[in-house]
Order: sequence, then C-alpha cells, then structure tokens
Amino acid sequence: MESYGDRVQFEFPGHGKYPIYQIIGRSERKMGFDGKHLLLRLNDTGNVAESLSSEFSIDAVRNAINGRRATRSGTVSRTANGGGAARVRAAAPKAAPDTVERDKYAYFREHRDTLPEGITQYADEISQLMRVGKTAEEAFRQIVEQHFQA
Repeated sequence: MESYGDRVQFEFPGHGKYPIYQIIGRSERKMGFDGKHLLLRLNDTGNVAESLSSEFSIDAVRNAINGRRATRSGTVSRTANGGGAARVRAAAPKAAPDTVERDKYAYFREHRDTLPEGITQYADEISQLMRVGKTAEEAFRQIVEQHFQA
C-alpha cells in the first residue's frame, strides 16, 4: 500500500469471497485491486466499485492488522469535495488465503504467458472447480475450453 498511496477504501461485503479495494495516492490517483491483490480497472465513476467504505489511512490499516483499535486520527473519511474528517471503525484483519487460492495463483504466475488474455475474470469459477477436486491445471484447462475456444 505504501508504494501506491496513503489511503485505502474497501468494497462493502457481498460481491465476492474476498474484498476488493482501491489505494488512493496523495494526488487523488486511484488504483484498484481484487482480493488476490491483482490490478483491476476502475469503473466509469473512477472507483473500483459502486459501494465503498470510508477512506482508511495507512496507520489505521496497520493498527487493524495488528489487532489494535483505531485512534481518532487513525482513520480518515473525506467527502467528494475533500471536506472534514469523521471517525470510523477500523477493518478487521484478513485471514490468510487458503491453499486453493495459493495454488491457483502459483499456476497462473507460472503459465501466464500461455493463458488467454481475460482469464482472470473467471478466477471464481477456477476456484470452485479446484474446491471440488480438480487440480489447478485441470481447472484452468476447463475454463479455457469453455470460454476461449470456439
């Protein structure tokens, strides 16, 4: 997070298993990431999702990871015009990714040059296939056959 900006917003729960988030830099430039920390495109409104949390400072995120409560200045909420700050609750620490996600990403990293562009949009389907017993290779192959071969 420190490399890209000093604030972060999270998508409200309900979209997927892992939250997506956007980092906001000092110049108000935004970068979106999925729950596996892969880069996402911003939508037409310039955000990664329609429903986002308040902005959290880097210190508030560190405190949440360490299990500490946020201080009054630990989180920042800004209005669209850059107005005043409000106190918000710090996010709970995230659980470590399970082995399916680790294996899926390892396979993707190793074979990204041979996989079709756009396969990342089927990440949830690949995870589901792996959770029912397929290997990463089998799951990726099935998705390629279903969605990328005519």
